[in-house]
Amino acid sequence: MKIEDIESYFVGGGYLIRIRTDTGLTGLGQTACWGYPEAVQQIVERFKNYLIGQNPFRIEHHWQYLYRMSPFRGSALSGAISAVDIALWDIKGKHFGVPVWELLGGNCRDKIRLHLLGGGSTPDTMYEAAQNAVKEGFTALKFDPLPGGYQDMAVDRLIKTARDLVAAAREGGGPDLDLIIEIHRKLTPLTAMPLADALHEFNLMLYEDPLQIDSIMAQGEVAQR
Repeated sequence: MKIEDIESYFVGGGYLIRIRTDTGLTGLGQTACWGYPEAVQQIVERFKNYLIGQNPFRIEHHWQYLYRMSPFRGSALSGAISAVDIALWDIKGKHFGVPVWELLGGNCRDKIRLHLLGGGSTPDTMYEAAQNAVKEGFTALKFDPLPGGYQDMAVDRLIKTARDLVAAAREGGGPDLDLIIEIHRKLTPLTAMPLADALHEFNLMLYEDPLQIDSIMAQGEVAQR
């Protein structure tokens, strides 16, 4: 079996690929680098020069080659490799007629916990979103509490607005709904730490990605709080 072609699709704000083989089997892959999907697509186009004609089952070999083929790695490169990796596992699973988790060593649990990705832009809509999450059977809700235009807000205004949204989610969901806050790496320690302090009373399950990943020292500074 050989890789014959790689197709790209932009869906909403995301990016998908389909890898086609000469046997007719295809695999779908997705990138989580939704901030720069066009950059990921261009990297995948470059990957074609290597991947077309290759055996799709040599997944680890292809991963290592694509990761090491050029310098200046980053999230766009990792996103492109992830899309290829997922698509190749999809092909292999279809070929052997088993789910990918079987190829990776078998399942270690019979069920997994899910969170609802959603929220609202006002306290009222956030309250309703949390209530709906509970009604639908979810035990956790994940959302970004930063308002539109947060970049131009004074720190105190930003924290107050975000706190009001989280407070509404806690009130709407009650004590049986865990809250996961996703910041999408938008803040600096100057803002991330006082925001974490302001949200402490709501017993967050996770305070995710408050900072860019460029500074290990800044990450450690926030983590210690």
